[in-house]
Amino acid sequence: MTKKIVDLSIAGICIAIFGIAWSYAEQVTLRTEIMWTSGLCAAGFGALAFKERRDVGRKSQGGMGQGGFIHGQIQEKGQITELVLLSEENTELVVWGLYGKTALVIGRDVKENQVDIDLSKSPYAAMVDIEHAVMNFSAGKWYVEDLGSINGLRVKKAEDGKTYQLSANMPCCLERMDCIFVGLNRLLVR
Repeated sequence: MTKKIVDLSIAGICIAIFGIAWSYAEQVTLRTEIMWTSGLCAAGFGALAFKERRDVGRKSQGGMGQGGFIHGQIQEKGQITELVLLSEENTELVVWGLYGKTALVIGRDVKENQVDIDLSKSPYAAMVDIEHAVMNFSAGKWYVEDLGSINGLRVKKAEDGKTYQLSANMPCCLERMDCIFVGLNRLLVR
């Protein structure tokens, strides 16, 4: 959106230069060259601004393959946008959006603490510590880290299908379609 505003601003300035050269024909030297240059620049930057708009429209209709459209924003390939609590039958029980977040505490809300991903009503809530794990967003990636929980934290990586047991305080980089095991609860990263 910012690029579009810049392109339209430059096109507007070029149109203003064209208008000034047209209006003050006697005082402007090289009037024809200025008018041609500013007119072409205005057309070029205007086309760039509207080309970007058409590209956004194409991406929004393209589904979720190479890029999709979620809540008015373009989703880049591989960008994580949600965390989903799955049932034993792989149905979605709860979905948490990650837009605008930089850190999330995963655990059980017991009135004296505040967690962002509350698993107190999950199928295996008894296996979840009050503050079990944390997810942090850094350098364009999400990381998950065990906070020294009793039942541990595992991550099943989508790229190789292997499940890894995480050590306490050792962050693990997450990718789309990875699965986080908090006790026996499964959180799908999408």
